[in-house]
Formats: sequence, C-alpha cells, structure tokens
Amino acid sequence: MQKKCGIFILTQNNIERNVYLKTTLYFLFRNFNAKFKYPIIILHEGDYDISSQNEIINSIREEGRNLVSFKKIDEDDFKIPYYINEDLLDKCINLAPVPYWRNKNYRKMCNFWINHFFKYTTDYDYVMRLDDDSLIEEAINNDLFKVMEERNLVYISNLIHIDCGFCCYGMKELFEKIVPNKKEEIKQLFTESKIPTTDDNFKKFNEVYKLVEGKSYENDNNEFIINMPIMYYNNFFVTDVSFWNRDDVKDIIQKINDDGKIFYYRYGDAPIQTIIATLLEPQKISRTVFKYSKKLQRECFIDNDKNIHVYMPRTYAHNSCITYKD
Repeated sequence: MQKKCGIFILTQNNIERNVYLKTTLYFLFRNFNAKFKYPIIILHEGDYDISSQNEIINSIREEGRNLVSFKKIDEDDFKIPYYINEDLLDKCINLAPVPYWRNKNYRKMCNFWINHFFKYTTDYDYVMRLDDDSLIEEAINNDLFKVMEERNLVYISNLIHIDCGFCCYGMKELFEKIVPNKKEEIKQLFTESKIPTTDDNFKKFNEVYKLVEGKSYENDNNEFIINMPIMYYNNFFVTDVSFWNRDDVKDIIQKINDDGKIFYYRYGDAPIQTIIATLLEPQKISRTVFKYSKKLQRECFIDNDKNIHVYMPRTYAHNSCITYKD
C-alpha cells in the first residue's frame, strides 16, 4: 500500500510571518515539491480567514495551489499546561540569563511540537515539518518520504547543532532518570562545559536556579558544569508518525512534562526529539544534507540589551549557518 505523506508548516497571520511563509513556500516548491507534489498543511491558531488563506495560496504558482490547505489547531494547544506554575515561569523568563532564553510564546511553541503536533498527522504515515521562515536553498532530487520508507527510518533531519547548556540544564540527568538502562548512550548525546561561577551569565542563571531548585548552586571548584545536548536542528525533519504514537515514546514525553523544567528553563523540542529517537531507534535515525537556512541564520539577532549576535559564516560556500563559523 502506498504511504500517505504530508508537509506541515505552523505559522501566524501577520505581515512579517506572511512574507516569510510566501518565501518558504516558493523555495519549497522550487526545490522539492514542484517535482514530488505532496500535500502541504498550514497549521494556524484560527487567525487565517478565507481571504488570508487565498492570499497565501495565490502566491503559489498555479500548478501547486491545489496542494495547499489550512488547518486550525485547538485553542488549548498554545496554553500553559496546568502543571506549570505560571508566576514562577514569568520570574524565570524575566531573568533571561542568555540571549536565546526566549519568551513564553517560544516555550508554548516547543510544547506544541512535543505534545500536540502529532494529533494532526493521524491521516499520514510520514510527515515533514518545515518552519515558516525556513528556506530549502538547493534542489532536493530524492523523494525524502520514499527514502524514509525504503530505509525503514523513523527520523531524518539536516543540520546538527549544540543547544544551550543553561537552557537545557538538567536535561541529561532527567533522561538518565527516565531511561536508566541507556546512561552510556545518553552520555554520547551531550557535550560538557565548565563555566566559572564568576561568569556573568552564570550569575544570572543562578537566580533562575534558586527559583526552580530552591537553593543556590554551589560546589567546591567554583565552577558550574553544564551538559549541552547535541541535536538535529529540527525546524526541518521528516518522521514516521507511528513512532511518536508508541507507548514507550509517550511515556518518556509524559515524564518530561511532569518534571516541569521544560518550561522553567527552556528545553527545546529539537533536543528532546533527537534524544528520544536516537535512544529508542539508533539504527533508524539519519541525516540528509542540502543547503538550508532559517531566518536567524540570514539576519543578525539583537537581544534585549541591544547587543548584536550573528550566527552566519562569512562566505556563501558553506551550507550550514548554525554549525560552521569561519
């Protein structure tokens, strides 16, 4: 039986996101979907009326317009879960120890991709996720869905990245607690760094730590040890839907939810997905390499203190703005 496959994009209806979305769709069709013609489902929070939908659809060349549809997500998908203390969360967010600490909406988005996304994929065997500001910058000549099926994979992505150790504090220990028979494998999925307790970022983070852990961080070496997860940069991935509906996968995700630090710190959906797939199906996770970028990789990022952060390489010869900096 032929597998049913679809491409999913989550977006919001405002001027900025519409420009991003139209550009993303242009490159998606130009470099992949004009050839393979898979349905594209645009998820939104109910802010796309018929007129707004038609604007997006008519920005696509005529032969591809019938492939695009819109799906409103449930209102509860972007609410803070009941088990999270929202006052505590606000205090943690406001301390912002690092520029990529992000805000409440970002945490809601990560929670969506971990806990809610796959209920919209029940009619599909394989799905691709693409963010609304992601560009596929060169032609993908292989049908990635058929690659998944032929190789019996559960997950493929593109860029490899190391996430922030402050944002992901305690993630390694949490996975060791949840999957105690995989401690050696978990160790390989993190890289360790030691931060002096005199470091300004640590001092800010320690204020968050006090709120979450109920005590100040101290050790005899005057250094703070962080474990940074090695992950796929998952604003692009292709995955087997049935994997995420497995009981063992759901059990891990529920235990992560119960822990709460996914919100109080800033656990991303990318390291969580990468670690779960790698631990449970290490032979069925793979990488596909093509030139690809996100908005953050094409623009400078200005933080709340007006500091400029640039993550892109100096030349256009390199295809990863996240993992390479010359």
